[in-house]
Amino acid sequence: MKTNQHSWFQKALVTVSIAVVTLPFAIQSAQAKTTDELAPHAAAYGYFVDHYRQNIAGHTTVQNNPVVGEMSSFSTYWPSGQAHDPDILNQNIVQSAIITQHRTDVEATRSYLTDRRDLRYNLISGLGPYATTFIKNANAQTDFTTMPTTPLPANAPYSKVEWADPTSTLGPLVKLVNTTAHSPFSGTGVVKHVVKYIRPYRQSPQVKVLPALSNVMAAAKSDDYDFPSGHTTAAFETGLTLAYAVPERFQELITRASEVGYDRVLAGRHSPLAVIGGRLVGTAMTAAVLNDPENQDLKQQAYQVAHTSALLDSKAATAGDDFSNYQTNRTAYRSRLTYGFKPSGDTHQAMRVPKGAEVLLASRLPYLSTNQRRDVLYTTGLPSGYPVLDDTEGWGRLDLFSAANGYGALNQQVTITMDAKRGGFNAQDTWRNNLTGQGQLVKRGTGTLTLAGNNQFTGGVRLKAGTLNLASPTAAGKGTITLNGGTLQVTKNYTHLGGQFRQSAGRLVVTPSSHLKIKHTAKLGGTLALTKGHLKNGTKLMTFQAHTGKFKRVTGLPHGWHVHYTKHAVSLAK
Repeated sequence: MKTNQHSWFQKALVTVSIAVVTLPFAIQSAQAKTTDELAPHAAAYGYFVDHYRQNIAGHTTVQNNPVVGEMSSFSTYWPSGQAHDPDILNQNIVQSAIITQHRTDVEATRSYLTDRRDLRYNLISGLGPYATTFIKNANAQTDFTTMPTTPLPANAPYSKVEWADPTSTLGPLVKLVNTTAHSPFSGTGVVKHVVKYIRPYRQSPQVKVLPALSNVMAAAKSDDYDFPSGHTTAAFETGLTLAYAVPERFQELITRASEVGYDRVLAGRHSPLAVIGGRLVGTAMTAAVLNDPENQDLKQQAYQVAHTSALLDSKAATAGDDFSNYQTNRTAYRSRLTYGFKPSGDTHQAMRVPKGAEVLLASRLPYLSTNQRRDVLYTTGLPSGYPVLDDTEGWGRLDLFSAANGYGALNQQVTITMDAKRGGFNAQDTWRNNLTGQGQLVKRGTGTLTLAGNNQFTGGVRLKAGTLNLASPTAAGKGTITLNGGTLQVTKNYTHLGGQFRQSAGRLVVTPSSHLKIKHTAKLGGTLALTKGHLKNGTKLMTFQAHTGKFKRVTGLPHGWHVHYTKHAVSLAK
């Protein structure tokens, strides 16, 4: 089938081009205020994590197949194999065309390898410097390493080798990935034949098929449908499973998973909406497998073996890292959440967190409770109204990249307790989101939490133990900072506290060039500690409207130096 696009293609081309390059799109943080708001919402099939094993042949309704139910919003645009919403569907094909028309040589090679290799092997690159070690200790292999200069024959097979060995040193990790991405319940074949959405290259000649795959794609069966993308599904199943076992590479792995989806569009294989759908299925399926009681021992074994010399503790972790740039990863991942589509549905729906979705953050945010992880997912979720994303349970609106950065909003008191002895993220973590809300952050335990966002929350911070690092000028938000114990560390030369400052104990650590600007009053006590650096007489360490008390102890100053107190400042003096 070829859609008649000549009349609308050029007009749509301009609009979509703008949408594609204007990244990242703005995301408004949802706000959870009560436990009830975090309660899961059942779909017609119940809950995906409870019924994922019903994704089998013969189950073709929204009531008896969770994948069909999760993808049912696509029927808004394509019911019963027929176009219903030409604007959305046309935009989908236009975006496919634009992406294929601007494909670089590097992208062409990568998309070819993504197409031909085992679906699971594609995610190894997301391990970055650990990729070579994984390949060695998992006995991972592929029979596709380069792209041919001429098109493959029509009947060319996919990879014929096993991606990794379940009996290898990293066997438990390989088995867990296989349990998620290669189970009889993880496929998209059933839902594809329910939806029957036609591949983009068959809808428009403007979609430029990857030359190396032209014969293969031309010879594909007529029922080789587009929605949702099976490769993308497997990519997120593999990427999120690896991310559970290797949370130190969480954002890098899911960025690679999203890149696999993008590769499918680059090759002309799939449309953006099909890739978005694949992300939803892969995310839900991974959560289901990780929640399944039958997989709990294997899940633990996979995490443990990943944190040995077989992978993360290996001294041979020297491979290159295609995902070393955080900002590049963030922009790419978030742009692929919507592929430039604008909201076309109800934009006022409250955020929903699917049952069991919190398991996806269990190893990345181990110091949070189950309900707190649900709140993180709630407060970092996407707005409603985007095509395909408004499934009943809420899988489509999860932004796992942002969720890995901690809360998006503090709407009630949030108490975290970090245990440095447990290592990893229990010992040290960074929240990068721009925190809003009226809640208070309470920090306990021995670990170190860094706040790095442009924070606007008004409930303030109470530090009782451990270390809280303020790594941006507005990290502390607009509320009162109360230091009852532990260490408050200021790393920027200029840091603004939007409320009051109250220190009765603990340590306030500043640099000799720090300027801690307190909007209101300060109550001083405990210890002031200066880090090493150039000392300049008269440098203001703190300013405020007024203060009471003095620091009980000052450390880090050489002989002959001291701090000088005035009505509005604490300064260095010699």
